[in-house]
Amino acid sequence: MDGPCRFSARRGGSFDIAMTDERTMGGATSLSLDVVGPGMGEVRGLTPFGVRSRWGEARRMAQDRACWRGTDFTICVRAPDEATSDAGNKDGVFLGRCHMEGCTWLSQSPARDIGQGSVAIPGRRVESTATVAQSEHPGGLYPATAPNGLAWSQPQRVQFFCSPARPAFRTADGSWLVLPLPEVFGATESITRQYLRACHPGTGTGDPYEIPRALGYSVGMPGQDSYPDFDALIRG
Repeated sequence: MDGPCRFSARRGGSFDIAMTDERTMGGATSLSLDVVGPGMGEVRGLTPFGVRSRWGEARRMAQDRACWRGTDFTICVRAPDEATSDAGNKDGVFLGRCHMEGCTWLSQSPARDIGQGSVAIPGRRVESTATVAQSEHPGGLYPATAPNGLAWSQPQRVQFFCSPARPAFRTADGSWLVLPLPEVFGATESITRQYLRACHPGTGTGDPYEIPRALGYSVGMPGQDSYPDFDALIRG
């Protein structure tokens, strides 16, 4: 879950967080992380009924020091302006697409596994957090890197199904759309870059028109490109 929270630091790097509205996090209104060793923490939650639950151990992520990852959860705590300022995104920014005198820029956290495919349609279901910014370039003189002073969106969770058989991404309404890799079109350039960054770390900043073919994708135009939910997507 993304959104504003109340953060309380404690001695030794331990901390407590609580959402500032009525939302819950995995059924908990607040979480506490107690540092129990170098880069290791013990996480507990508190429900609206005052019941304390043990979430388990979490390890601080080397690639993003604001995040702690457990077996089936990830907690990221950032300053209010970190997700929306240029300074907070500059190092991880990559190009989405430039078109009609404008460019889309993206910043996307490392993906974490949240599910698996099936025997018929193997693959990994992963989730990232992404922010988006736009820049205008009259005359179509597009920059090689993101300009300074971009206004970034609020972080949003994005999901992908990393699968050579049926590469796909989750839409805002919960349905899944299949990418026709290795074929890439203008309209799918940006989401293809996001897919590659999530499913094949290190390739998301390369040429999205060439990388899928080099990775062995051969799906082409699918007979069905939309599925109502994840279970339908991985059904043979």
